Amino acid sequence: MEGYLKKWINIVSRWQDRYFILNDHILHYCEHQGGQSKGQIHLKVAAIILVPEDPLKIIINTGTNQIQVKASSVPEKIEWVNALKRAQESCQETIPRDCIKEVNDILTDIWVTQAAFDETLNVLVPKLERQPKYVELAEKLSELGQKIKMNVTICTQLLEVEKEKLECQQSGDNQTLFQSFRNITSRIDDFNRQSSTISSSSSLSIQDILESLKYEQPIKYKNLINNPVFQKIQFTNQQFRTALPRTQDPNEKLKVWSFIKDMIGKDLSKFAVPVYFNEPLSMLQRLAENLEYYQTLIEANQEQDQWLRMCYVMGFGVSAYSSNIDRHKKPFNPILGETFEIQNKQFRFISEQVSHHPPISAGYAESNDFEMQMQTDIKTKMSPRSMEVQPIGNVYIKLKQFNDQISYNKCTTKVHNIIFGNMYIEHIGDMIFNNYATNDKGVLTLSENHKMVGTVYDNNGQEKYKLKGLWNDSLIARNVQTGKETVVWKRYDLPQDYKNYFFFTKFALNLNLLNIDLIKQLPCTDCRLRPDQLALEYGFIDLAADEKHRLEQKQRQRRKEMQIAGQKHSPQFFEMIKEPCTNDMIYKYKGNYWRRKGEGLDLF
Repeated sequence: MEGYLKKWINIVSRWQDRYFILNDHILHYCEHQGGQSKGQIHLKVAAIILVPEDPLKIIINTGTNQIQVKASSVPEKIEWVNALKRAQESCQETIPRDCIKEVNDILTDIWVTQAAFDETLNVLVPKLERQPKYVELAEKLSELGQKIKMNVTICTQLLEVEKEKLECQQSGDNQTLFQSFRNITSRIDDFNRQSSTISSSSSLSIQDILESLKYEQPIKYKNLINNPVFQKIQFTNQQFRTALPRTQDPNEKLKVWSFIKDMIGKDLSKFAVPVYFNEPLSMLQRLAENLEYYQTLIEANQEQDQWLRMCYVMGFGVSAYSSNIDRHKKPFNPILGETFEIQNKQFRFISEQVSHHPPISAGYAESNDFEMQMQTDIKTKMSPRSMEVQPIGNVYIKLKQFNDQISYNKCTTKVHNIIFGNMYIEHIGDMIFNNYATNDKGVLTLSENHKMVGTVYDNNGQEKYKLKGLWNDSLIARNVQTGKETVVWKRYDLPQDYKNYFFFTKFALNLNLLNIDLIKQLPCTDCRLRPDQLALEYGFIDLAADEKHRLEQKQRQRRKEMQIAGQKHSPQFFEMIKEPCTNDMIYKYKGNYWRRKGEGLDLF
């Protein structure tokens, strides 16, 4: 049998016509009739899966390879399914008895090898994680290990299936063989359905994902089930990515005059920004980007020299600027009450939009080594040629081993040539670091051409370390007494083709990654579930603009209703207090997010 079917390619190309040829038990496909074969799939051990939600869809999965196809009509689909199953059954030929022993030997070897691999990995990864410079390697090794385990498990299941079929064939009982074959096919189908929660290659529609949440999480179900953005996307369980779903022209020129002329001399944070000025991240996620170099804080917490500890914290403080090299677009303003979380082996982080006017995002991070409290409260001004962002307030860090209580401010950011010429960013001014446990002080001055210099003083005002570097490269501390130099921070390499993905770092590329498990686990308020932001990431520009307008209108209506009712918004996870070290009024974390999440997602 042969003919054209729609084949799923990827999230960019989606469904495309391909010409399929069924020859014996092998299904070949090519771009057009008479064309060169582009791939094939063996039906002998494949699961032929029908999708109840889509009467035209067929999935063929061997455990190591999978294709999804669609017929043009139900009768055509039935014809293809019958042909595929006949071909599959016809290839069940008698095989010599010694094959059963060979399969048994292979299965034994696989399970022994996998057990040894697990044992080695479990010993090695924790040791690597204790060395900050190897944390990224440990994460990658763990990720690869899980992938290998998953694929080995699938292959082993299929080998066991083959062994069972062989044993039935050797018995000569055709009825038993037929029944066994049906049982085996059912087992493969069940295994594929179960493995969909862990396989990064399996894809599901939002309807498939949300079906089990209809009564458990009704708010999320209602928000997403009919949303036009979520309906356009097939979700997988990809855990890490090195690229966004679509590329962006790094040389894109925006027609900004009509927007800029109304903004001159005004606070930009109070105006709705067109979606083409945005990057597909929220300000809550931008706040999380401060944690990209969390290893530097771990190194600080392990350092015995109290002044060198301060140098490490200064390196951490300036590291956040290295993530916005060439990033000229604005993050999305979060909706009031919107949240974002990160939870991994090294730290966990929670942020919340606690105020709308002025827009303030508050965040808190904790690990075995440190705690961090921060918020984005900024003043933004525009002139005919540049934009200036002035942060308000401080960042607060606690190093747990020595109980160091450190605060620091952020410097001014200027974006030049916003209308004509090549746009570029400068970070200028003094960052003041104070350790309230030791009364040590650090001053780091950023100037033009990425330069920075600094000094660490003891509680008597004596210089202990001198620092120098570039905020887009590294920071080096030199002991004034011994002359010894220490690299206290160094920028990570940028991803390949990062210019085509909004100039994101590896860390930023994964902040808005939304997979099947996260859709089920995240609270309704998490910004990864925002349809406008997700639409922009996938390149659905018009849809992103429509959804952004809808959400902003919904927020305005909600604010109006609260004003009429005399109600005032209260943040769920942060509260306004006077910080005892600086006497600043800050939004401090209440410590209740993870408990609330454990109680139920729809409580948010």
